[in-house]
Amino acid sequence: MKIRVALLQLNPRIGKINENISNVYKLLSSSTQQQPTPPPQTTITTTTTNQQLNSKFDLIVLPELAITGYNFPNSTAIKPYLESIDKFGPSLNLGRELSIKYQSILVIGYPEFSHDDNKIYNSCAVFNRFGQLIYNYRKSFLYETDEVWGCNENPIKGFPSIELDFSPTSNKIREDINVNETSETTTQSIITNIGICMDLNPYKFEAPFNKFEFSMSSYSQRAKLLICPMAWLNPSSPSILDNEEFDKSDKLELAQELESELKENLDSAEASWSTINYWILRFFPYLSHKNSIMPKWFNNKTSTEANNDEKVTVLCCNRVGVEEDVVYAGSSCILQFNNHGKYNDATDLTNESVELIGNLDQINESILIKEIDL
Repeated sequence: MKIRVALLQLNPRIGKINENISNVYKLLSSSTQQQPTPPPQTTITTTTTNQQLNSKFDLIVLPELAITGYNFPNSTAIKPYLESIDKFGPSLNLGRELSIKYQSILVIGYPEFSHDDNKIYNSCAVFNRFGQLIYNYRKSFLYETDEVWGCNENPIKGFPSIELDFSPTSNKIREDINVNETSETTTQSIITNIGICMDLNPYKFEAPFNKFEFSMSSYSQRAKLLICPMAWLNPSSPSILDNEEFDKSDKLELAQELESELKENLDSAEASWSTINYWILRFFPYLSHKNSIMPKWFNNKTSTEANNDEKVTVLCCNRVGVEEDVVYAGSSCILQFNNHGKYNDATDLTNESVELIGNLDQINESILIKEIDL
């Protein structure tokens, strides 16, 4: 099954909701119509020129906290931007409008306030083609910034899978998936896992590195589509420097210097390859590697008619920009694990069992559009 996917790599500014929303529309419009030149620092990556004229997508993904910004100093600062599934705000309204406009399943990150337990969550909402909210996922593993503004862990543990139906008339979602039962759904339904940024890392950076909680859960549930909205840091972000050696003013100055350095090469900017390679490593269960003992069920020849081209697709939708001393990595990408390569020592792009379908750079607000085979 082929689907047309759009990943929006944004630079949401805190306190500028309307501008951030406007930029989302500009990026999507410039990619689907013959529009004037996109705004400065905006680039478009598409599959073919014919697709640029097609205003329909099957899946649109926006980053973590897509239009609000991320680096809030406390719970009071983020309070004006909180919204809930029973009281939509700008983020959820945008998701609903875009899913209808582009007849697409849509995933958007937003800050949630739950009226059920009066808690704040870092969440992402999933809308179907008709603008109906069909799933709401809450971040399970929190980064330190989440805790600063009062975020809570997802009370539902284990990264449960969902099933997305990409058929044109689909308006339902199943959450009661049992991978050991014969599915009666159409071939356009895909078992999917959603993980937000830190979910890819070891829990609190304290769990064993090779526990691979998110990817192992996805693997065990036979998820074939993994959607990861992010606000992932640049490896050189001053915010991660030792506080004992660098005070806040030092970090702010270093962040400005790094931003200036990146912007000097704006037209020839590349991805943060170390970031993409790290993401690949965090999906180790899907790699053909000598130390990966898991059988690759997604390419398991059980009969002469087995589909030997079956793949697992990972969508990493990150943001760019600078918030105080935090510099984000961008480099949004589409990865496919195919198990075609021989077992080897590589845990990065040189491993033949993973293919980079497309990527964006680490500085520009951009949109990546690809037709992918699920």
